[in-house]
Amino acid sequence: MLKAVILIGGPSKGTRFRPLSLDVPKPLFPVAGLPVVQHHIDACYRLGQQRSSIPEDGSESNVSKYCVAEVLLLGYYGDDELADFLLTATQSYPSLRIRYLREPDALGTAGGLYHFRETILAPLGNTDGSEGEQVQAFFVMNGDVCADFPLDEMLDMHFCNNSLQSQHQQKQPVLITVMATETTRQQSVHYGCMVVDKETNIIQHYVEKPSTFVSNTVNCGVYLCSPRLFDTIAEIHLEMSNSNGNGTQQHTIRYTSNKNNINLQQQQKPTEERVAAAMVMWMEQDVLRRLAGESGSGCSSGGDGGSRIKKDAVCSGVALAATTRNWWSQLKTAGAAIYANRHYLALRQQRQRLLQREPIDLPLPSPVKCRLATADPKGGYSTIGNVYVHPSAQVHPTALLGPNVSVGEGACIDQGVRIKESIVLQDAVIGQHSLVMHSIIGRRAKVGAWCRVEGSAACSDPNPNVAYAKMTPQLPLFNALDGRLNPSITILGCGVNVESEVVLLNSIVLPYKTLTRSYKNEIIL
Repeated sequence: MLKAVILIGGPSKGTRFRPLSLDVPKPLFPVAGLPVVQHHIDACYRLGQQRSSIPEDGSESNVSKYCVAEVLLLGYYGDDELADFLLTATQSYPSLRIRYLREPDALGTAGGLYHFRETILAPLGNTDGSEGEQVQAFFVMNGDVCADFPLDEMLDMHFCNNSLQSQHQQKQPVLITVMATETTRQQSVHYGCMVVDKETNIIQHYVEKPSTFVSNTVNCGVYLCSPRLFDTIAEIHLEMSNSNGNGTQQHTIRYTSNKNNINLQQQQKPTEERVAAAMVMWMEQDVLRRLAGESGSGCSSGGDGGSRIKKDAVCSGVALAATTRNWWSQLKTAGAAIYANRHYLALRQQRQRLLQREPIDLPLPSPVKCRLATADPKGGYSTIGNVYVHPSAQVHPTALLGPNVSVGEGACIDQGVRIKESIVLQDAVIGQHSLVMHSIIGRRAKVGAWCRVEGSAACSDPNPNVAYAKMTPQLPLFNALDGRLNPSITILGCGVNVESEVVLLNSIVLPYKTLTRSYKNEIIL
């Protein structure tokens, strides 16, 4: 049985995503008709509908049918902020158990996993009340990652490499398989860089956001972990506690995963004591750097000197890199949402074509309905390319949408409106004969008649003429010469009112503002 943990962070994160994250948590921002985090859940759902166990002989048969039985959202948002989404997601994916685990504080990408280690490894009970299957592996996915997730390929590499131990071709077990991709030399320093053995796929060296070039292979923020990874995290936790002068005796934890049981050699502690012992740990700086290059000798210490782990520490396993050429991006800024919207719409079109050619038992979730034809048979409006329109949205027959447009629940698009490369959120109104391009129209925002709302095209999109180019992670917000806003997409915050015949170019408008004149390259506070 497999599980998946999606790291969604909390209110203090996602500041670069403002003003879009002011009225909705960043993981719930809709892209291509689904909240960002639901695309992760959908990828897990597609691994299979029925539970199955992974063969001990590591055979490659039916690898793509291994399924995720439970999805755990891990973060420190309030429970009420995710309650409605959890209810909707559970109804959309009845074969998945979906829960939210709230951290007592921000514990980092590895600290939260370690804090809820018992929950992550707990077997799921069967309907007859008996104890269910043991967790043989679990995915860890950063919530701000957007991608065509190659989860089946990661499963194949992870378990097939583990099977080589019996043939003495690999001295140590695979503790973690990291989704990786290639990028340009100039952009690689913005990501976690890995030096990978091309024959064995073993990560030999890892540095998070190095100051100089290390490798073109970068970390995508998606991992497949063995239960024994918690052994390594426990050792890191102990070393960090000792180095901080905590003085608290820590119990060594051994997670022995097999067909029958998971042995947790730890005394049960009161909740208050476990919360007090919680410590910030990072999968990138602490765990991967410790495992990088492990082949029976010492671990790589990296090149930036930021590791808090002993340089002579000896690891109990190795890390693999599953390099993919699938589309991948990060959702760090609002501009990245337009780019992700474009690719998720294209992926959904591709999947619909496959469903039409060969019917399989992988239905789209109930709230997802794409309209990809050139003319909608019900609404009568015209579309170009990939377009998503929520069933409750009202679109005038004379409107023209696309390519790459998403229209949210309850939105109203009036006559003669033209929308291109944009996201229109819930209950927004676009007045007659207005033009919206490369923009995000916030919830309950209203654009009057004969308006032009336009952002800069491809302000941070990858250069199509450069191989392996990715989005620019963070462009300077302001021009150093004149202090004006650099070219970007246009964003209307929640409840913004744009009066008729107003031109808005490359600007960001904070919530609940009323615009009576035109603006260009400005932030309206």
